[in-house]
Amino acid sequence: MIISCEISPEELKVFMEEAEEHIQLLDEDIIKLENEGTNQELLQEIFRAAHTLKGSSAMLGHERMAEVTHAMESLLDKLRNHKISVNSKIIDALLFSLDALKILKGEIITRRESDVDIPSIVSRLNESAEAGNCEKAEEAGTPNNSAGKTGKLINLNKNAASKIAKAQKNGLNVYVVKVFIDKKSEWLAVRSLQIHNDLVAMGELVASVPGLKEIEQEKVTPEFNAVVCCRRTNDEIEQTLMLISDIEKVITAGYGTSEAEGLLKSSDGEEGKTSVPEDVSGNDTRPDGRPADGNAKAEVMQSIRVDVTVLDNLMNMVEELVIDRSRISQVGKLLEGKYPDDELVGDLGDTSNHIVKVINELYQDIMKVRMVPVSLVFSKFPRLVRDTAQKLQKNLDFVIKGENTELDRTIIEKIHDPLVHLLRNAVDHGIETPEERKAKGKTEKALVRLSAYQEEGHIVIKLEDDGKGIDPKRVRDSAIRKGFLSAEAAGKLSDQEAIDLIFSPGMSTAEKTTDVSGRGVGLDIVRTNIERLNGNVALETKVNQGTTFIIKLPLTVAVFQGLVVTVSGSSFIVPLVSVMETIKIKTSEIKTVQKREVMRLRDMVVPLMRMSRVLGTGLEAADKTEDYVLVVKAGDRVAGIVVDDLREQMEFVIKSLGKYFGELQGIAGATILGNGEVALILDIPTLIRMFAQQGQTGNKHGLTVNTARF
Repeated sequence: MIISCEISPEELKVFMEEAEEHIQLLDEDIIKLENEGTNQELLQEIFRAAHTLKGSSAMLGHERMAEVTHAMESLLDKLRNHKISVNSKIIDALLFSLDALKILKGEIITRRESDVDIPSIVSRLNESAEAGNCEKAEEAGTPNNSAGKTGKLINLNKNAASKIAKAQKNGLNVYVVKVFIDKKSEWLAVRSLQIHNDLVAMGELVASVPGLKEIEQEKVTPEFNAVVCCRRTNDEIEQTLMLISDIEKVITAGYGTSEAEGLLKSSDGEEGKTSVPEDVSGNDTRPDGRPADGNAKAEVMQSIRVDVTVLDNLMNMVEELVIDRSRISQVGKLLEGKYPDDELVGDLGDTSNHIVKVINELYQDIMKVRMVPVSLVFSKFPRLVRDTAQKLQKNLDFVIKGENTELDRTIIEKIHDPLVHLLRNAVDHGIETPEERKAKGKTEKALVRLSAYQEEGHIVIKLEDDGKGIDPKRVRDSAIRKGFLSAEAAGKLSDQEAIDLIFSPGMSTAEKTTDVSGRGVGLDIVRTNIERLNGNVALETKVNQGTTFIIKLPLTVAVFQGLVVTVSGSSFIVPLVSVMETIKIKTSEIKTVQKREVMRLRDMVVPLMRMSRVLGTGLEAADKTEDYVLVVKAGDRVAGIVVDDLREQMEFVIKSLGKYFGELQGIAGATILGNGEVALILDIPTLIRMFAQQGQTGNKHGLTVNTARF
């Protein structure tokens, strides 16, 4: 039996959520520990996560997980007490056991025991601890008994002294307790309340600073001081309080000892002048620390867990409201035009405007809820990069910046795989071995940097390395060898156009195939997945200096700004993010170069795509004298889209075409206009890429996206 049958589904769900959080935290922090072996706060955080996992898995009855976490906890305890020091063998053992924990967590779902060898994992952790035995490190610079005295301390009155004397007479232990809370915590008042309630549950809380009233008023600091009478040992008190989130350190000392006197001193050596709070100095308190009259306000949590399916359902309903908003607005305008003096129509217009305003605000709030930091994805990469670098015997520093940048949850889920491939590609192909770097006059340790930031309503993700870069000549040679281009066509390409060929399906410059990368599959999928999110990926590189991939994504893919255009009587949507400008030109200004229509736009020659031909919707009128052109851009490519008419700019909800229609190249999805008409959304990056490939390969079949079955 994997777990106890007495556990309810709700308790199991809470355990799984918390276990996932702790495992993810361990995954991130153990990697950090390799470079910050003396960071006591980091060690304490890792120890606390392992300790919590041990306790919760033991409570659940999952003895295998509890056994592994107990061994991890023992090893970490030696590290934080300076009995051993961090080394690569210890980090490898911790990561190995962490991988086992992920499998053991899965046992709870499958209800089947996996083939994880628990004794060998425990043995490896114990051996790492023994192999890392060293002399106890000097504790200079670590917090001592007088550390962190930044808050108000306790000055005990006669009533408190009487309670202490009575407790000692009855054989109770009396302790002075000092708790340090993470200064960066956003929940200082909540953590203080948790500490307060835990101490009350252990015995009699004689005095505390802050008191309950101060906690309720959020007059708190990152330090909690208390005197408590109980039957617990000081180790039990410390272990219980360390289970609270954001707790950095707990110090306990027996009352009356010199150590306790030190804890009761303020930073300048004088006793604190703060009196004992009334709500803990008398007998009018309840076991939970609240006044008996029940008038004290409970601290209200400011965040709750919400299932993502609930958020998805809410978003779907809001999307429907956005569609109805457009319809209501359009109907209101039609009625006002038809009955300008009708009072009821005027009232309807006012109500319509209010509904539109409320829907807009509701949409903005739902979008805020769906926004999550990119750290949810980025935090998984340090382990990936470390393992890949070790496997390939590469020496590098991996730096992450801007991990707090927020992005729609839907996009977050879909950028993981593209970024994984780009990172592996950077470590495998981009970074040289230490010997190669040294021969080139570079530092032996390479640098890979992943960063994210907002720019003009978009999210930009950059992946940079200082490796060998991409040689356009090698790309040309590879393209010719694989039959992508003729030697003549390859010779006409600029360096940037040649480098851009690496995004072609099956294209690779790898000298040999490995199990990491180089199988000719990858970068084309990266570009396709990014473009499906209405984003684009660009590439900058210099030989022997490095490579930078730049991914630009919209903040959300649910609702977007677009232009309604008409082509052969049908309506289509062009995402505004791809549009540089719109112009109206005379047909006589359109020229033909190498059997392609082009126009001159200032100092550029822009190739033209006639959407009536591209979409197969029919031929344009022969007697037209003017054309509407949307100048669009995808990456570094610019093209002009010729349409029959421009109608309006609006917000649209993108809907999938579903399994029946499947995937149509050049079509990103569909939407419903305010008049109830269904309009297809054009996939501009794909259309431009197809148009460019048609020219490079000399495809005589033309570029046609058949939408007849729709």
